[in-house]
Amino acid sequence: MPTTQERLDAYYAAEAKILQRGQRGSVGNYSRDNAELAEIRKAITQLQTQLTLERSGGSSLRYATAVFCNRNR
Repeated sequence: MPTTQERLDAYYAAEAKILQRGQRGSVGNYSRDNAELAEIRKAITQLQTQLTLERSGGSSLRYATAVFCNRNR
């Protein structure tokens, strides 16, 4: 299983490929590439956050505890 840093590096590489294709003037894949780029950038942001949490010793899991009490008694 790849580490968070390895996954982040892979997404950076994918982003660079799409940006390079766009610079070549490829019109046929324009809308698909833009959709892919948006998803890739979203994943990059999530992975950067996860990596920061891992490096600070934090956890990416969040939870809350609810306490229910019956006040009719």
